[in-house]
Amino acid sequence: MLNEPLGENDLPSTFTLPTYQPDRLTHILLGDYAAVIEAINRMEVLRYCARVAWIDPIPTGRSGEYISVMTRRITPAED
Repeated sequence: MLNEPLGENDLPSTFTLPTYQPDRLTHILLGDYAAVIEAINRMEVLRYCARVAWIDPIPTGRSGEYISVMTRRITPAED
């Protein structure tokens, strides 16, 4: 799943951002494949989110650049 980058022939035909929902926060990682995977792994170690919450990194079409997106529900702050 998150182990190998996609080849050039595996480029997605379209990429659509998630629909805006006021009770959710969307995180976008953009960068080198290894850096994107490392950031996802670190957030899991910090118990911020699970790796499976992220979409598999996909190439952006720019040389060596990948994108991954994760959406999580915002919990209301307690006063």
